[in-house]
Amino acid sequence: MEKENPVTLLGINMVFMITAVLLITLGYYFQVKNIYTGLIITEFLIIPVPALIYTAWKGMDVRETFRLRGISINTLWKCVLITLCAYPVGLFLNLLGNLFLGMLGELIPVPVPVAESGREYLINLLVVALVAGVAEEFFFRGFILTGYEGLGERNAVIISALLFGMFHFNIQNFLGPVFLGLVFGFLALRTGSVVASAAGHFVNNALSVTFMFVAGMVSKTLPQGYEGQEASWPSAVGLIPWGAMALAGGVAALRLYKGLERQDRKTDTSAATPSFGDFIPVAVTVIIFIVFCVSELLVIINGAG
Repeated sequence: MEKENPVTLLGINMVFMITAVLLITLGYYFQVKNIYTGLIITEFLIIPVPALIYTAWKGMDVRETFRLRGISINTLWKCVLITLCAYPVGLFLNLLGNLFLGMLGELIPVPVPVAESGREYLINLLVVALVAGVAEEFFFRGFILTGYEGLGERNAVIISALLFGMFHFNIQNFLGPVFLGLVFGFLALRTGSVVASAAGHFVNNALSVTFMFVAGMVSKTLPQGYEGQEASWPSAVGLIPWGAMALAGGVAALRLYKGLERQDRKTDTSAATPSFGDFIPVAVTVIIFIVFCVSELLVIINGAG
C-alpha cells in the first residue's frame, strides 16, 4: 500500500507565514540590536526551525524534503557560472525598479552591512553570503519548493520565487530576488539538490558584498563633495549598459543551464487539489508585505529624513 504524502499546501503555507512573522518581529529586533548577531539568529533559528519542526511532526523524509543530496564538481562549477552570468540580470531589474521609485522621492538606504575593513569583509562573506545563502536555500528551494511540486514543477518554481522576493519585505529589493529565486529554483530542480542553489546563492551574495566593499573603498579615495554623485541612481540612459550586460548574461546563463544534466528525484510529489483555504496564510503574508511596501513608499515620497 502506497504511503500518503504527508505534505499539505496549507501546512507549507502556514510554516511560511509563521517564519515571515518571526522574521519581521524577532529577526528585526535582534538585527537592530546587533546586525551580525541578528542575522545569525535569523538564519540559524528563525528561518529553518519552523520548517524542521513541521517536517518532524509530519514524519517527512528530511533528505528528500530539503533536497539534501550531493552533486558532482562539474555540475557545481556550472551552477556557479550560471549564477555569475545571471547576476547582471537581477541587478538590472533592481536598478530598473529603483529608477522608477527614485522618481517619487529619496530612496531608503539598503539595510545591509557594508564592510569598511578587510576583517568586516570576511565577516560579511561568512554571514551575509554563506550563512544566509545556505539557510534561505534550505527553506525556499528545499522545503517550500518541495511543498509546491504537487502543482507542477514550473508552478512550484514561480511561486517559491515570488514568496522568496516577498520574504525580503523591501519594495526596493523585490524584482531582483524574484528573478534569482527563479534561477535558484530551476537549478535545484535540474540537479535535484539544494547544494546547487545554495552555491549559486552564496556566489550572488558574495558578489554583492564584494562590490559594496570595493565601492566603499573607492569612495574614500574620492575628493570631498563626490558623495552625492556616488549615491545617485542611474538615469534611464545610464541603465543602457546595465541592460546590455543583463541581456548578454541572461543568454549565457540560459545556454549553460540547458547543458546541465537532469537529475530526477524518486519521491512522491502528489498533492490534493488545492482549495482557497490552503492559501489563506499566504494571503495574510501578502497583506503584511503590502503594508511594508506602502510604508516604504511613504518614506520615499516624504523623504528618508
